[in-house]
Amino acid sequence: MPPTDLTIIIVNWNTRDLVLRCLESIFTCIETLSYGVVVVDNASSDGSAEAVRERFPQVRLIVNQKNEGFAGANNQILPQVSSRYAMLLNSDTELIKGAVETLVGFMDENLGAGIAAPQYLNPDGSRQNSFDNFPGLVSELLNKSLLKIIFPGKYPSKRKDYQEPLAVDSVIGACMLVRTEAMAKVGVLDGDYFFFLEETDWCYRMRQAGYGVYHVPGSRIYHIQGASKNKAPDLAW
Repeated sequence: MPPTDLTIIIVNWNTRDLVLRCLESIFTCIETLSYGVVVVDNASSDGSAEAVRERFPQVRLIVNQKNEGFAGANNQILPQVSSRYAMLLNSDTELIKGAVETLVGFMDENLGAGIAAPQYLNPDGSRQNSFDNFPGLVSELLNKSLLKIIFPGKYPSKRKDYQEPLAVDSVIGACMLVRTEAMAKVGVLDGDYFFFLEETDWCYRMRQAGYGVYHVPGSRIYHIQGASKNKAPDLAW
């Protein structure tokens, strides 16, 4: 049998209700692709793993004995992926019908793309920041919001409602579609990043290897920002 279109990996840490809603949206919204879903639970204490096992027996569930972080948990699965694409999906997201098909369609038509990500929406439908520039001396020392106003060409942002796919430095990693062929050449996430910036590093390595990184505004999903971070803000900081 040929490999499936898509392997969806969700890393969960104490977001029981959110991960159940995320899974429900996957099985409701993806209609035309073949896919499998893996949940890696990072030693949650809120009954997440038990709830996923009961509600979604078709999901492959891995239960870690300690919190391996975002990169570490994804890397437990990424080397095994045989589908054409891997999708890293946060537990605090909810898909909208057509969103994943739009991302896969874009990647199928643009063979030089290594990573693509959607436009994230707040629960009220307003746009979130979905991509970013690579960090540098100027962006870290100066007000990044001001830079996006003064130099919108160099520092694109959610202020503009993009209608066409946009090549960007890096995407926000709440939902990343990754070409498996590109990942085989570039490698998986850098496990030295426990939480935050691992997707920025991955996008940088993809671009260094000659692959494009894209924001695809025609694909839109809901994202409740900071669900895991808010469980332990001091550790996140």
